[in-house]
Amino acid sequence: MSSARQAILGRIRSGLKRGPLNEQQQTHLLQQLSSRKRTIQPARAKVTGSAALGDFKTMALEVGTEIIDLTSVEQLPQAMSKLMGDSNLAQQPLVLANESELVALNWNAANITTEIRVSTKGDAISLTNSLCGVAETGTLVLRSSPHSPTTLNLFPDIHCAVLYKDNIVPGYEDAWDWVRNDGIPRTVNFITGPSRSADLEQTLRMGAHGPKRLIIFLV
Repeated sequence: MSSARQAILGRIRSGLKRGPLNEQQQTHLLQQLSSRKRTIQPARAKVTGSAALGDFKTMALEVGTEIIDLTSVEQLPQAMSKLMGDSNLAQQPLVLANESELVALNWNAANITTEIRVSTKGDAISLTNSLCGVAETGTLVLRSSPHSPTTLNLFPDIHCAVLYKDNIVPGYEDAWDWVRNDGIPRTVNFITGPSRSADLEQTLRMGAHGPKRLIIFLV
């Protein structure tokens, strides 16, 4: 443990008027941390199957998320081409996550220029995969990686994400189980609708702290 961290913990212990935990207390704490016992959950956080899918779409649409249904991921380039054409972005590059499933798609046939890189200020549109969706609140869950940096879902005006129907889970506890399965990444983002704020004069402004639009391609 670093000296700086020891100093911080020392000040906390001093404020609590106690010293370090003894061995028995440390063992109990580790057991609590490793336990995944769940507390009370709302009924909506327990639905599965078609009910979970229905709840996810309902909740996502209520918070301004746009959903485009696809029967296969191979339809994605044409669907993205239509979206970019309708949004006057036909001449803009699509900033793409460096994920093999997305990179392998036939973007040339859809006349889309892709750029595989981190996103920067001024980018118009990006596309990433997602880990799962939470039916309870219509929330998208993304985990950062060298192939899919967090900038892709923060900087562009429009963030598009692929979500498979089989990857929709009932509640947040289930989503964290998915995250833990592959190890906790540097960043986990729970995204519920596009960025918005009404802090200034109670006027709703889209894109206050991130993308103005969130579009989910539901496969």
